[in-house]
Amino acid sequence: MEWQRVAELHGGGENGRHGSGYLLSPGLALTARHVVERLDSIELRLLEPDQLGFPGAAGIWQPARVAWTSSTADLAMLAPQVGSSTFRALESATTLARVGGRAPIRVHSLGFPRALLTATHSDTLQLEAAVNPWSGVRSDSLLLDVRTTRPADDEGWKGMSGAAVFAGDRLVGVIEAVPTRLDSSTLRATAAFALFDDLQAAEMLRAAGVERASEHVDASYVDRLPSSGSWGGTQEHYARAVVATFCSIDFMGFAVHGAMEGRTPALAAFTERRMRCWPDEPSSVR
Repeated sequence: MEWQRVAELHGGGENGRHGSGYLLSPGLALTARHVVERLDSIELRLLEPDQLGFPGAAGIWQPARVAWTSSTADLAMLAPQVGSSTFRALESATTLARVGGRAPIRVHSLGFPRALLTATHSDTLQLEAAVNPWSGVRSDSLLLDVRTTRPADDEGWKGMSGAAVFAGDRLVGVIEAVPTRLDSSTLRATAAFALFDDLQAAEMLRAAGVERASEHVDASYVDRLPSSGSWGGTQEHYARAVVATFCSIDFMGFAVHGAMEGRTPALAAFTERRMRCWPDEPSSVR
């Protein structure tokens, strides 16, 4: 999962719908049908990076049109309004997969539940859960046994609807509802692979470059991956954060705190500052 693709949705006025979504490609977002039901359009916004490249403030609201809704499953897709071709530039499209095997599979999701909605802003909740592939097979549903922080009641989950569910690096579901006859640690998700059962949806995915995994995702596949998912740019962001925090160097590679009025290359400035602490005589092992 890439946090840059996680979308917050709002529509129908001040007291209208509140949900989550995920960018499958620059110009196509996935959400739950009930979030956009009876709406022609909805507002969408994405998280923006802070100065260290980590998720920070919310971006601007972007208008999105409801491009497709399923007649049988709780799935819908959004596209930019006429005149705009993308929601955000992305390097690649998403890969969808089915879950398989018999062992429970670790999954994760990120959305905007009502429990974290305040008078001034919404916020994200990351959840980790386990899915048993043999539960819900007749309805093409995934039952998520949530293992992390969760709202105190069912109402608090609202807004999480439409959030993408990932098994490792594969998108496998879309959060749908809280099952009324199961305890509060359980969520239900619609299998994302059901998109390919609809000819119109399948064509939209093909045009957007969304890939269809040829093999099921099982527990062994997920367990071979790092528990936090793909490193992606995390190593670079971490290195920048360490340098910026402990060495007072900015992203452009220049020293701050007035060194040569910010024009001195960072490495030279850092080395020069550190070398002042050493005596003039040859160094010795300390």
